[in-house]
Amino acid sequence: MPDLGSLRLIGGGPSLALLQPDASVLWWCAPDIDDAPLCWQLLDPDGGVAYFPGHQMYEASTAPAGRSARTLLRKDATILEVVDTVVPLGGGVALVRLLRLAAPGEAAQVQHALRLGGLDSAAADFRLDGSVATASQTSRGRTVPVQVHADAHRLEGGEVHSSVTVRAGAWSPLVIAVDCSADLELEGAALAAIVESCDAEERAVLDAARLPRPHPERARDALAVLRACTYEPTGAVVAAATTSLPEAVGNDRQFDYRFSWLRDASLSTAVAALLGRPDDARRYLGFVHHGWGEGSLLDRPVLDVRGRPVPAEREVAGASGWGASVPIRVGNGASGQRQYDSPGLLMEAVSVYLQVGGRLDDATWRLVKRVADETATQPDRALDSNGIWELRERAPLVDGDIGRWLVLDRALWIARGWRPWTSRRSWKAARAVVARRVLDAIGPDGLLPQSYGQSPPQVDASSLMVVAFGLLARDDPRAARLVDGVLQRLGSGPFLYRYPPEGADGFVGREGAFLPMSFLAVTALATLGRVEQAEHRLNALCGTLPRLLSEEVDPQSGRLLGNTPLVWSHAELARALYVLDAAQRRQRWGRAGLSVWRLWRYLLLRSAQDRSTDP
Repeated sequence: MPDLGSLRLIGGGPSLALLQPDASVLWWCAPDIDDAPLCWQLLDPDGGVAYFPGHQMYEASTAPAGRSARTLLRKDATILEVVDTVVPLGGGVALVRLLRLAAPGEAAQVQHALRLGGLDSAAADFRLDGSVATASQTSRGRTVPVQVHADAHRLEGGEVHSSVTVRAGAWSPLVIAVDCSADLELEGAALAAIVESCDAEERAVLDAARLPRPHPERARDALAVLRACTYEPTGAVVAAATTSLPEAVGNDRQFDYRFSWLRDASLSTAVAALLGRPDDARRYLGFVHHGWGEGSLLDRPVLDVRGRPVPAEREVAGASGWGASVPIRVGNGASGQRQYDSPGLLMEAVSVYLQVGGRLDDATWRLVKRVADETATQPDRALDSNGIWELRERAPLVDGDIGRWLVLDRALWIARGWRPWTSRRSWKAARAVVARRVLDAIGPDGLLPQSYGQSPPQVDASSLMVVAFGLLARDDPRAARLVDGVLQRLGSGPFLYRYPPEGADGFVGREGAFLPMSFLAVTALATLGRVEQAEHRLNALCGTLPRLLSEEVDPQSGRLLGNTPLVWSHAELARALYVLDAAQRRQRWGRAGLSVWRLWRYLLLRSAQDRSTDP
């Protein structure tokens, strides 16, 4: 099974790919992120793959995500330099592999092997015509051409083997183009200039970010992953690059995450704002407007990257699965579920955006008011929902009320600061009713149940949001009891399960610890002012985990599980870093010093936003 923690993500335009340290492309969907995978060896040793036969990894770049990835490969005494990128090209998208010798010497012939398709579409049947090998692939009801450009090709065992002449000091390209025009300009120097331009632009963005003091490299990684998982035509952020990587090896916990959840669009908006990237924050918020428009946010938690409904979930036969984990699923059953946490996170994202200098435009205000008005209805009873974990059966979940409270609380804060003439009486009354119901549900052990009336009550890590978002004040003794109780019952080292892993949730197998909740625990501890404990937990997480994060981890082996990379994991890590940074400053300078820092940061970021929107 490929090690998920060793993968590198490259993204650009409408597509992305995952590479092993030896530059083998194990996952690539094209021309769009949610198209049928062309390379999918992540899910089966016999799946589609692009690789260099006979070469071993000599050295590989360690950045977890970016526009390109650099690898040095060794074959005998020859060192080959490979730079991989995914770029829009000729009206479509291309995986560009730039090759050159790492040291002066005679020119060499490099062999490259490619096997495409065969999972959710037919295997590519290549035809050879001189320097071009051509095939076609079908996805989402359309057929697109595939071209492989190199010096020469031959067919062998269902693969196309391509030959490229490489030298030191000059790039030779191998290009796999999907849905591109036939007459591509593929001169090595020109393609290298495109790659360098994209890399320079990305470095400038990351260098300009305002990173927190604890583990700034992790915050930079989070921003890089976020940007690589962005579908550039619309600004949608996919939850993850992959489908059907298991949460419990050998069982049925496999799902398709190549879509845009309101939760992830919201977290992306907040994280980009916190890290000083107003342009990115506006882009992610813009997709919310584009995708959800005037419709209800409560019954459409997920859309495809174009803002359309997600395809129905179905199973695909013919793949062995990562770790023999089947079924392989495409599409997602969360479409049409009811969730209240996602609108809450959206309101939190808008408030964070405004806190760091963003402007409240009329469209966003209308969205805030509409969601708050809808949430303020029926406050006297808990409403059934599928919840943050997207349970297949609706129930009166406590996290639903936490999300409803968050909508109303942040809407009130936004209205006070930016639309003070707005009538807010119904919002205040509904917020009080919902908050009382949540807090009255705290049991004698200090914990909240997963759902109201649950017998016996099941602890749920989502209850940490009560502390992290301020429903319980930091000096309320119930806050510390709740956090300690969750950590004691769901903790495993620095990791945290989302609920008891042996509990029944409709699927089979013991899943791993949930990384977003592991980082939310750091946020909750820092919010309580327990800075040293938060630092210790965060240091343990960062010291144990690789830079590219999946959804879950096996606490005993350290093996990553679930779809990779998960944007939610990186977003919660970035938020934990920011909250811990603020808590450290408060501990050192007091409340007044923290307020001065926040004001200074607000003015600095507001100035940056004004400059970014100047004509």
